[in-house]
Amino acid sequence: MSRTADSWRLLPKEVQTLVIASFFVAMGYGVIVPAIPLYARSFGVSAAAVGWVVSAFAIMRFLSGTISGRLVNAFGERKVYSIGVLMVSISAFLAAISQNYGQLLSFRTAGGLGSSMFSVAASSVIFKSVSSELRARAQSIYNGGFLLGTMSGPALGGILMQFSLRAPFFVYSATLL
Repeated sequence: MSRTADSWRLLPKEVQTLVIASFFVAMGYGVIVPAIPLYARSFGVSAAAVGWVVSAFAIMRFLSGTISGRLVNAFGERKVYSIGVLMVSISAFLAAISQNYGQLLSFRTAGGLGSSMFSVAASSVIFKSVSSELRARAQSIYNGGFLLGTMSGPALGGILMQFSLRAPFFVYSATLL
């Protein structure tokens, strides 16, 4: 048996679940990556404004990391993870039905807060539930699932864009649910 298979088998079930969920979360995010700039541009905005929509999610993730940690400490990993994923799902759906650039920017920004929440909560679960000897491998497997999802999503997003620039956002929302 390979070292990765051994590591997987040794992970607690909740961490295995997070690894699988991270794949689908990242795949969903990857689905919208090719659509975001074109969709934002469809509102008739400048290239700089398109850049803000692309960056808003990550900026909010960065700014809300400490807040997310406090939420995890106050309410627990499961609640914060679940609410965070739900927030990103709802914000993706709302982005899909945005009627103007301001709405799209607002919903992408809100999604970044939810993303920060579930990311911090997931890391907390890994750190608390995995022994120190296995912690680095567990984090590596978790990140690997996320990266595989990130790699596979854009190809699917490109296909979905054949139907509509909004379709990837609907699929992302559904994937998170």
